[in-house]
Amino acid sequence: MKEIRDKQDLIKSKNKNGLILRIVLIIIVALVVILVSGTVISLFQEPTNVFVVEEGKLTLEETADAYIIRNEIVLKGENYKNGMEKTKAEGKKVAKGDTVFRYYVNGEDELKKKIDDLNNQILEAYGDEKVDYSAEVIAIKEQITTLLENMTHTNNVEEIERYKKEIDECNTKITRIIGENSKKGSYIRELIDEKEKYEKELNANAEIIKATESGIVSYKVDGYEETFKTDNFDYLSKEFLDGLDLKSGDMIDSSDEKGKIVTSFESYLAIVLSSESAKKAEVGDTVRIDIGEDNLVKAEIIEIKKEKDDSRLIVFKMIDLSENILDYRKITVDVIWWSYSGLKVPNSSIIKEGDYSYVIRSREGYDSKILVKVLQSNDSYSLVDNYSSKELSDMGYSTDEIRNMYTIKLYDRIKLNVNK
Repeated sequence: MKEIRDKQDLIKSKNKNGLILRIVLIIIVALVVILVSGTVISLFQEPTNVFVVEEGKLTLEETADAYIIRNEIVLKGENYKNGMEKTKAEGKKVAKGDTVFRYYVNGEDELKKKIDDLNNQILEAYGDEKVDYSAEVIAIKEQITTLLENMTHTNNVEEIERYKKEIDECNTKITRIIGENSKKGSYIRELIDEKEKYEKELNANAEIIKATESGIVSYKVDGYEETFKTDNFDYLSKEFLDGLDLKSGDMIDSSDEKGKIVTSFESYLAIVLSSESAKKAEVGDTVRIDIGEDNLVKAEIIEIKKEKDDSRLIVFKMIDLSENILDYRKITVDVIWWSYSGLKVPNSSIIKEGDYSYVIRSREGYDSKILVKVLQSNDSYSLVDNYSSKELSDMGYSTDEIRNMYTIKLYDRIKLNVNK
């Protein structure tokens, strides 16, 4: 009986030990699962804990509508209803007193028809008559050939008109020379004289419009030339600008009745802005303005007005003139308050200790704390650089400390979320 009891006790002891072992194994497995799960969750929460330093650029921009203000003198004559012939092309520079355009005279079409008819009669008068061209005529014909060749290589309206005029003068010379040597010389001379009489009449009655000041010619006249003045900007306000019937990006139509001279290379932009940068801006500050198609111009603030809604009406003087804006009165622009380039790092990688900033570089399993100079920041990133030896010395670092300092470089791997 005793042996049976001992065996039963042994079996109970083994079962108890096996249960304990199973419990211990279950606990170990549970701990492993918890640890693994925590690591997986951490990976999902922070998919990466390092950032590779890259070359970057940060800008602070503000988009707004801009009203273009220029010093403009409108040119208009008495016969503006007759239509006009543009002597100077759009965008051409002229001096004071230069002819810009002329108005057609009354009955101009009839005069031109008479001149054309006389030209045909002169040609018919020559008929099949054999003409022995003199050296003078041959030279003039070569001159005409050169002028015609020049016309094929230009799209400039002003140059084409000048070539046409010179060709007409050459043909008149040839006609007169041949007429004098022709058997019908007296008849041809009469036709030439009559033709020249009509040409003089045509030119004498034409109203010629000349530049009253030197500047740039434009036929883009919108009627706001007298509204926007450049001698002072007291008239400008947000309410004034909002009351104008102008749409951003609308091109000014070319006029067939008048032109204008833009007398200065300086143009101005009146812009209403509401950012903190605008509120902190001061007269004399310079910015860059993107006026479209990546066309950046440098501009200086020359006047600031505080509006009722706490926005700022700022007048910018454009230092670099863009002739593209001659076509517009109101455009949408980007005011670039600042723009910096340098080594770009996430803000979460920067450690702040008093007035100094640091990043943690991870290289080959070792971490190094690096002092950096923050150049500029936005909500997500900062541009950083290394301090110069002089700057570090001024900050109180010794020569040995400066020599042994780590520096941040392009493609360094730095740790993120270091402040958590």
